[in-house]
Amino acid sequence: MIMFRHKSLPAETPSQPATEAGSPNIVADPVLKEKKFVPESTPGDLRELVEKNLKWSQIIYEQNRKINNKLLWAAIFSWFKLIIIVGPIIWAIIYLQPMLKGVWSQYNELLGGVTAVNKGALGQGSLESLFKLFNLDPAKQEQLKALLK
Repeated sequence: MIMFRHKSLPAETPSQPATEAGSPNIVADPVLKEKKFVPESTPGDLRELVEKNLKWSQIIYEQNRKINNKLLWAAIFSWFKLIIIVGPIIWAIIYLQPMLKGVWSQYNELLGGVTAVNKGALGQGSLESLFKLFNLDPAKQEQLKALLK
């Protein structure tokens, strides 16, 4: 039982053979005959459809090869872009760290050596230096000391 058939083909029944009386039984292309793509006893319309199908399959195959080639180059250039972006960042982390230590020490000297002591609390000596830096009166100094404790 045939589920799908082309409009121009006659309906086949088990009692009727699929070949027409006037259709040739030999396939014109010897390569197709060798590889058994087209059976020898097919109607002319069906043979033409199979040949068209093979041509379209070849065209689609060529397009797929081109697309695959483009995808390969896109993947290569995406890795290249990643290296161009991430490479300088890694280089900066490795080679700029010693230079930044020198800049950080100079920055600390500008601040007057204020450092954090005891998990973020300011030390007593550094508090006194801050009070002198801001020229605070003794009442405001006592208020700040009470807030920081």
